[in-house]
Amino acid sequence: MGADHQIAFLLRESEAPALERRAAAVKGLGRTGGARYVRVRTEAAGDPAPTVRAAAALALGRLGDPEAGGECCSR
Repeated sequence: MGADHQIAFLLRESEAPALERRAAAVKGLGRTGGARYVRVRTEAAGDPAPTVRAAAALALGRLGDPEAGGECCSR
């Protein structure tokens, strides 16, 4: 499975009905190490499930960008 297919899978899973799948997807996107998917991570910070919000906070924190973290904390 190539990187593009993996990212596509994680993006689909970030919208899954099951919170465990959403959280795992956001964690995976956080490991990509880039700012390319900040919007998905930021949206996940507003998820109703605390597990998904925590995964989003960690994923945004990995960016090392204070503005990205601010998006998370302002929700």
